[in-house]
Amino acid sequence: MSNSRDALSPVNRAMIAGALVGATSSCLAQWKTYQSGEQSLNQTAVNVARDATKAGLISGGVMAVANASAGRPLLTMLAIVSAGVAGMYLLDEVQNKRDDHDTAE
Repeated sequence: MSNSRDALSPVNRAMIAGALVGATSSCLAQWKTYQSGEQSLNQTAVNVARDATKAGLISGGVMAVANASAGRPLLTMLAIVSAGVAGMYLLDEVQNKRDDHDTAE
């Protein structure tokens, strides 16, 4: 990011927006488990921060791909869709591993 201007790049804006949306949705989900006594407040905060980070990184990655392929609408659409699908697949795999680890204890 250049210091000669005050504007954030589209990738930075996408990362911030994705992190905010991810934190909000995760907070709602994690708060329910905290309220039911399934996890402590510290665990809730760590899970929200982790989910916000993942959402921010995925959003920034998708925007970076979209910026790199600007001017090519079909390529841009395919890149965004494939990055989104890959991100969701990755999140599902991480969640499944976490669920398997929790049930093993």
